[in-house]
Amino acid sequence: MPQVYVSGVVGATAARVWSLVAPFDGLASWHPAFAKSVITNGVPANLVGAERLLTLRDGGEIRERLLGFSEFKRTCVYTILRSPLPIGDYVATIRVTPVTMGDRAFVEWWSRFEAAPADREAMVNLIRGVYEAGIRAVAEKLGG
Repeated sequence: MPQVYVSGVVGATAARVWSLVAPFDGLASWHPAFAKSVITNGVPANLVGAERLLTLRDGGEIRERLLGFSEFKRTCVYTILRSPLPIGDYVATIRVTPVTMGDRAFVEWWSRFEAAPADREAMVNLIRGVYEAGIRAVAEKLGG
């Protein structure tokens, strides 16, 4: 089962970073790969069971469900329900932790998923690129 892990330090407080990345329906507001992100099943955005439809900049769509959410731990866990990618059983976590020296934030984004042997390397590289672009975008948006 492939796994991807990406982390970075953002020059803003964990509270500021979390307020940007936490809303389950807000991914398109900070990630450059996504044009739109909406909750589709009427469940409040940060309640377990909320489902979002992500529209990629190229028009592709990904449907995801929120599996876990903790304001206290600044953690969000979600799964892909439907995607054009050749993957299955995808579960990802994004977590924001304070870096107390300098009021910065440590952002981690990781996942595990199933993929056919022929697709594994490409999917690992693609997903790693999505996470890296997201963390960079958060840093740029919040100034560091």
